[in-house]
Amino acid sequence: MAATPGSSTARPEGIGNITAPIEPHLQALEQFLLDEVSAFEPEVQELVRYTFQHSGKKIRPILVFYSGWKGEGEPASTDLVRAAAIVELVHLATLVHDDILDEADLRHRTPTVAHQYGDHAAVLLGDAVFAHALKLAADYPNTFVCREVAQATRQVCSGEIAQTFARGRADLSLPAYYRMIDLKTAELFRVSALLGATLSHPASGFSQAAAEFARRLGVAYQIFDDLADLFSSEDKAGKTLGTDLASGKFTLPFLLWLPELSEEERAAWMQRIQTDEQALPALRQAWHDNGVLRRVVEAFRQELDRADEALEPYQELPAAQMLPRLHAFVSAAMDRLLTTIGYEG
Repeated sequence: MAATPGSSTARPEGIGNITAPIEPHLQALEQFLLDEVSAFEPEVQELVRYTFQHSGKKIRPILVFYSGWKGEGEPASTDLVRAAAIVELVHLATLVHDDILDEADLRHRTPTVAHQYGDHAAVLLGDAVFAHALKLAADYPNTFVCREVAQATRQVCSGEIAQTFARGRADLSLPAYYRMIDLKTAELFRVSALLGATLSHPASGFSQAAAEFARRLGVAYQIFDDLADLFSSEDKAGKTLGTDLASGKFTLPFLLWLPELSEEERAAWMQRIQTDEQALPALRQAWHDNGVLRRVVEAFRQELDRADEALEPYQELPAAQMLPRLHAFVSAAMDRLLTTIGYEG
């Protein structure tokens, strides 16, 4: 792909570099979401406003806007802004529910909805936000958006259920792990890009390429997030960390490492992880020494490479030149984490 200001060759690293070209689009999204607060019942509006005001990087709406990109100076259409709002609402609803399941206190450096308002209110709020996303999707003149969003929401929930049933299973297979993250994370990335591309480039054939790029990006992002949950700091991440381990979620590094241990070694390590504050530094060193970290990084980079391959037939489209910025953003986030933990690949 030729180097352009929007391509991965430019290596943008911070979220500001990602959002700058679409700042008017994101401002329109923020206003749209704030306007939607009034659609909820008065008793719910405070909770909805709290949830909206503490959302994060908005990667999924960015995928909508990047996939629908037609060129600099092109305003975001009402359809694109609505689609971005829909995927953000679905994402926020899943986070509200996730934080209950994980007993997390912090999200984006502020108390979670469950911590602030209680689990019962948080469960019902998540349901209400899901429902409102589907109501917005039904407002399009045809059923495409509503059908895709409903299917993606079902897939995300199915992935979370599969992960719940897999808790504590040290024998979880790699295909089962990848299927779970494909459902619970990559699916919403995929549908975000699919909606943006379809609404803006309906006749180009680009939609499926953008969707595949985003799906692979979502898998890579989850691999990064799994590693960050173990080795980042709450100050940097802005959320409660260690929830995967505490709740018995065995993520990629564990699934690569545990089969190499004897039953006695596995039992000793798991006991140490639960009781010894120095277990994680020791684990990090062990994974560095035995190549587990290298294999995790290779899996992460392979997904990003496959994401880029999906765009190759459409490299002349402005949208296909924008999307690799997200590759660079996620890659830079992983590089920073690896530097923090002293990984030398």
